[in-house]
Amino acid sequence: MGKNKVVTIMFSMLVAIGLIGAAGYYGFKQFSPKTEASEPTAEELDKLMVETNEMTTNLADQSYVKIQFKIQADNEDAKHELEKRLFQVNNLIIYEISNKKTEELSGQQGLISLEDKLKTEINKVMQDGKVVRVYTTQKIIQ
Repeated sequence: MGKNKVVTIMFSMLVAIGLIGAAGYYGFKQFSPKTEASEPTAEELDKLMVETNEMTTNLADQSYVKIQFKIQADNEDAKHELEKRLFQVNNLIIYEISNKKTEELSGQQGLISLEDKLKTEINKVMQDGKVVRVYTTQKIIQ
């Protein structure tokens, strides 16, 4: 009877240790910080980019800007939709820029603000995906 009791206790301890280990592993996997997906390669990015035409338009303070963007879609269907909606995208860009003054477009913060606003506005018209990022590729203010 003594041997049976020792085997039962040892078996119970092994099961308990296994359950604690499994719970710890599960908890670690569930609550550990998620790593971001790695940045796409240049080839992958190229397949998702749409380039706007170079645009020249007036600013709110009577100066003008010559500007161009590259827009990154989240998938190839979204890229094709962006290409078809390029006239709407150009319209949104002109609307946004024509409300800006020179000082609002000057510097890094001005560009970041404009790019974020354009991303938000373009995503409002998108149906087959979304815009991940808007890149300013050319900007001249006079």
